[in-house]
Amino acid sequence: MADKDLPRTVAKVLQKMAECLSPLRGGREPVRIVSHYDADGLCAAGILSRAFLRMNVPFHTTIAHQIDGPLIDLLSKQPYPWIIFSDMGSGALDMVEKLESRVVILDHHQPLRESRKAVQLNCHLWGIDGTFEACASTLSLMAAVALDEANWDLAGIACAGAIGDRQHMPAWKGLNAEIMAFSEKAGHLRTRKGLVLEGTDLGTALSQNTEPYFRGVSGNPSGATALIEAAGLSAAATLKELDESEVSALASLLCLNLLRGGTSEEYARGVVVDKQWVSGFDTDANELSAVVNACGRLGQEDLGLSVCLGGRQSLAEARAVREQYRSRIVKGMLELESKGITKKQNIQYFYSDNAQMAGAFAALVMNYLFPGKLPTISLAREGQSMKVSARGTRPLVAKGLDLAKACRQAASKNGGDGGGHSIASGASVPLGSEIAFLDALDAAVGEQLAGGAK
Repeated sequence: MADKDLPRTVAKVLQKMAECLSPLRGGREPVRIVSHYDADGLCAAGILSRAFLRMNVPFHTTIAHQIDGPLIDLLSKQPYPWIIFSDMGSGALDMVEKLESRVVILDHHQPLRESRKAVQLNCHLWGIDGTFEACASTLSLMAAVALDEANWDLAGIACAGAIGDRQHMPAWKGLNAEIMAFSEKAGHLRTRKGLVLEGTDLGTALSQNTEPYFRGVSGNPSGATALIEAAGLSAAATLKELDESEVSALASLLCLNLLRGGTSEEYARGVVVDKQWVSGFDTDANELSAVVNACGRLGQEDLGLSVCLGGRQSLAEARAVREQYRSRIVKGMLELESKGITKKQNIQYFYSDNAQMAGAFAALVMNYLFPGKLPTISLAREGQSMKVSARGTRPLVAKGLDLAKACRQAASKNGGDGGGHSIASGASVPLGSEIAFLDALDAAVGEQLAGGAK
């Protein structure tokens, strides 16, 4: 399509990408891609990898949990002319700027400052909210299209990455919205309404569903069967067999289950979602996001990246990993439902035994298990550190909550570091300092919410 057909924000971002990435167009210098291990980071890495593969540019993709001293040392000892960080970098500028390579940062987290050395392509610097309107995957798509407009066909992977960061709820906004609408018009996505459930028969799909998490139903086959039969349906029926009235009846009961548990109307309405069928993949973006996320969380990042590169056998293997992940989530949620969590004045928290899944648990607890007015904090030991995952809600952010700032502030007081987004953030503090960190975080969040309420 001609440039005049591009949505306004897309055209603006593509122009900035083209200006900054022009040295890479037509070049053959090797590129090192370093990206985060979650769904957004893996999808971003997949988009960039496919773009350079098509350009016949040598590249080496590395998936990382964080930018730290060992990673910077590794990159320094294996020098590449170009290093591209995706879904990370803006919060670690001091370390990134030590590298001798030409560095490009594609990030949607709040930047600490302008970079003195790296090319920082961060949407916040252009007035685009990286919490709700753009993610690493959609920025990486813009970078890929700036290199070659034929890469618009990778839009489905960007959609999956954005879903992984929950930027589709309650609806697409900003740059994301423009990208999805343009991609559908171009034939790279096809949207239809459907239940959030996935699986063979209704009973299995509902009892194994983790997001939304249905109290008394998720992880409970008999509870799932009872709810399905209350809708006048059979647990043995398949999702494809349901007509419009049957979908509506089941959706109503699922929504009621969530509302009774205290889930917000926004998340309760999420039982029926837009499912974008992805061009080139035998699935929709929701499932693509789920399987890639599972691979990242269970330490099989290479498989998740392979899925994004278009491997059909990889997708089949990743679906099996996704089932393992869902089983672990259900088990953990049932335990938390039984034990409960600890509440302070301004936050609620719990401990997890898996650092890579801590963020997922925090989000599910925040939205479905113990929803309410308190941000949710998950803590998990990782070596000699305590990894922290913090999650809030849009209403809390509207009242002044900024978890990125609060986590950074509380962590710095206790020998650690933190950052992220206003609604979802994280930190790492030395083992043994977690209680002091929680006290500092509780105070910081209290100050934010008190200030926002004035």
